[in-house]
Amino acid sequence: MARHITEAEFPTPLSKQGLALYQQQQQSSQQISSIPDTPEPALTIYPVDCHPLTIRYALVLSSKWQDEAEKEAVVEFLTQMMFDDESPAQLFVGFYKGKPAACGMLYHTNNGLSLVSDIYALPLANQQALIEEMESRILAKADSDNNRTLVISRSSL
Repeated sequence: MARHITEAEFPTPLSKQGLALYQQQQQSSQQISSIPDTPEPALTIYPVDCHPLTIRYALVLSSKWQDEAEKEAVVEFLTQMMFDDESPAQLFVGFYKGKPAACGMLYHTNNGLSLVSDIYALPLANQQALIEEMESRILAKADSDNNRTLVISRSSL
């Protein structure tokens, strides 16, 4: 997922700093045997397929960082992801009441694994419910790709 920085001819110093910050997150992963039910949907979820949605994804995920300089570096790293056409990662942005509020990533490996990660929601009153909905909906999408092992990775700073 970092190929757009690690293999770039001239990556920006800020994007390299953002990659380092992104990689410092603590990760815990678990295999999923069943997908939790989602209550009445609160999110409208879009696959990231254009630069404006990439920016919205980056702004939501970078809000995990408290320091403004770190946020800026993470945004720089994430907004350049659209330039990697060969990435096996698919990004999603969830809109709540018409505004970007949640994000997540689905990553398919060549060995039959589907990894759901980078699930996050803005710190709203219903943040946990938005995170749970985003997880459930992306897991459901991953599950529709038959014969794949589902894994969810949760991170914290």
